[in-house]
Amino acid sequence: MKSKKTISRLLSLILSAAFIFGGAITVKAESIEDIPYTTYTYWEGYANKTAVKTKATHKTAGIIEGNLLGIGEFTELQHLACFNGLLYVLDSGNGRIVILDENYKVKEQISNLSYKGEKISFTGAKGLFVDESGLYIADTLNKRLLCTKNGEIFKIITKPEDASVPETFDFAPTKLVRDSNGYIYLLCQGSYYGMMVFSDTYEFFGFFGANNVTTSFSNAIKNFITSLFETEEKHNASVKQLPFSLIDICIDSEGFVSGLTGNTSGQIRRFGLSGTNILVKNSAFSSNTSNGFNFADYPVAFTNMLSKYRTSLKSAFCALTADQNGYYYAVDGTHGRIFIYDVACNVISVFGGGKQKGEQAGTFVSPSSICVFGDDLLVSDFSTGKITRFNITEYGKMLMTAESLTVKSKYEDAKPYWEQINAEDKNCQLAYRGLAKAALKEKDYKTALAYAKTGLDRETYALAFTEVRDKFISDNFWWISLLVLGFAAALVVFVIQSRKHNLILIKNAKLRVALRTPIHPFESLQDIKSKNMGSLAVATSLMLLFYVATVLTDLAGGFSFKITDLSNFNAILPLIGTVGLVLLWTAANWLVCILFEGKGKIKEIYCATCYSLIPLIIYNFAYIILSNVLIPSSNSPFELLGNICYLFTAVLLLLSITVIHDFSFFKAIGAAIAVLLGMAIVAFVLFSMLTLWQDILGFILSVFNEVTLR
Repeated sequence: MKSKKTISRLLSLILSAAFIFGGAITVKAESIEDIPYTTYTYWEGYANKTAVKTKATHKTAGIIEGNLLGIGEFTELQHLACFNGLLYVLDSGNGRIVILDENYKVKEQISNLSYKGEKISFTGAKGLFVDESGLYIADTLNKRLLCTKNGEIFKIITKPEDASVPETFDFAPTKLVRDSNGYIYLLCQGSYYGMMVFSDTYEFFGFFGANNVTTSFSNAIKNFITSLFETEEKHNASVKQLPFSLIDICIDSEGFVSGLTGNTSGQIRRFGLSGTNILVKNSAFSSNTSNGFNFADYPVAFTNMLSKYRTSLKSAFCALTADQNGYYYAVDGTHGRIFIYDVACNVISVFGGGKQKGEQAGTFVSPSSICVFGDDLLVSDFSTGKITRFNITEYGKMLMTAESLTVKSKYEDAKPYWEQINAEDKNCQLAYRGLAKAALKEKDYKTALAYAKTGLDRETYALAFTEVRDKFISDNFWWISLLVLGFAAALVVFVIQSRKHNLILIKNAKLRVALRTPIHPFESLQDIKSKNMGSLAVATSLMLLFYVATVLTDLAGGFSFKITDLSNFNAILPLIGTVGLVLLWTAANWLVCILFEGKGKIKEIYCATCYSLIPLIIYNFAYIILSNVLIPSSNSPFELLGNICYLFTAVLLLLSITVIHDFSFFKAIGAAIAVLLGMAIVAFVLFSMLTLWQDILGFILSVFNEVTLR
């Protein structure tokens, strides 16, 4: 036993000597092929974000441990901070701050601080910040902020005595930053009031950047109705919706205070002078704040890419930092993944380990802080007491350089980088978009169209398409003018001659009744009711044409207006939304109007319903043509046409109830509302039956599998 202890002590001394005299930390280097996680990114442009694998932007370079540094293991790593080439590690469990130099050698340890001759411990602290003015420690457990310099505390900030601070407010600082003006922004544990702001003379200014509660219109109506019927006791006992508190904050590349929230969207925010979010998410033809954008994993998109990582746990960010090149780094505490975003909310890369034991480099158990230290990215793990070190790859450097130039509108300078990236990684959407913008800048519009379409960049595509379209019109102006004038003249002559000679173009009387419905609705509906002029064949043809036109709007519509993911396109859904809806309306109309003493037959209802679809059929085909000619910036008449056609169809359906069932106008309105309610009930019953049959089928299959396997 003694010999084993002697050998153990000897090995410890050798390791310590290696760190003291060797000049660098000992790490377990991992090649990029050995990384136990997948690097991926998200493609935007479809209805939902789509996760795709991509080349690694960062690879694990090693692990930093207290024992290997010769200072004893880290306990409860809470925060990492970088300043002036030094790394500050908040080892909260041991009540110390370990300062490492650029080679990760121990430079200094700060434990017991002094304040007016008294030793002050900060065990249990959760945050720190360091700049030229000193080192600031969020002493959470002791509910105070320690302002230190050269090992001496020169100011202790406790709960301010101010009317704006509630008596029940828990002043337990967790994170803080200090801006260029000397103002301190302080987060307190569980606070819904935003950040506390202290001036450069440490006076309390108030709260800043509160995260407001948002609710939908339906929830507001629900809450109002509920409040009318619940007692005061029940109202007081009900769960109140509270705003999410800020989790972490940092100073970004432009000196703004940026924060991380626990929301399911708008997790990363940049705060302006008024305390509102000014981080902008650019999408096709619109720019909005990042409040509605989900920075985390999109569950369906991610699990479709990597089914083995399928999980019901939602992503929840826990740490945030920013570098000087305009990039945000956020850590998902649920799955241990690191997200990199630029200032335009474009995802650069997602990497890191899942929820594992943290035994492999690049994986975490409870990530607590993230820090950019030179070319390295460092992530601390609260549970394991380890700091994981990531190196940026050459591909990552090239990608971030190209994106930085693109964000600054230096498209031509970024072009060589994007070409190289595109050659190495065909899954990089940013490369296609960058090349499209560069080609547009160089007036190579056809190339811009190709890259923009591949990269799902509708805005750049529209700009290039406008140039191509205008050039075509300019080069062929006289031919186009002659064709238009010739067609107009021929149409005028045809109309005059047809009226003069009473030409009947459509010989089939029932077809004429159907096509006349939008122009003379009362006459056509009366013919269906009184003269039995409704045709099942014509009605069914119109219904199927409506379905085909609806599908074609997705498949043949202009790229600037709509992007359809053909790999996930399902023609059954439009079938349900067209044919299924018509049949459901017909059935509900007949069943409900019988109760209202309606006189319509189911054939008459079906024919009138299908004839009423003609405006929508016309609109869908007009959409296919116009969307391939117009661009969204000039589509106001286009949208107006759509609204008119939908309203026109609704009016025709209402008139069909009036005429077919011999109702008054107001009775028809009541019947229409009842029909819509009946459709909702039938849809709910069908959905419930489908779900039940699915469960029964699943049970039968599971029993069958049990029997056959045993």
